[in-house]
Amino acid sequence: MEKDKVLKIKDDVACRRSFDGTLVAVSPESDKVVTLNESAAELWSLIDGKRTVKEIIVLFAARFEVETLDEFSVIENDVIEIVEKFLEKQLVEII
Repeated sequence: MEKDKVLKIKDDVACRRSFDGTLVAVSPESDKVVTLNESAAELWSLIDGKRTVKEIIVLFAARFEVETLDEFSVIENDVIEIVEKFLEKQLVEII
């Protein structure tokens, strides 16, 4: 995943919070319903069509008060893995 790419939630994706606080996203293109846990939902909220993957990683790490380079590397890898799943499930796109 190239970190200089800007991500955008696809226009046809619908999402809503469920009664237990999880976020549910539906992609008509892939006909998939995806339930996002709290961390993935937090990451989802940072995808705005303006931020690069790198900016999203930095913001996400700041929200979790990451203090060491090792912690940052773990967050970076986790964010990239989740973003790749979002792309695979056709929930977001690179613009």
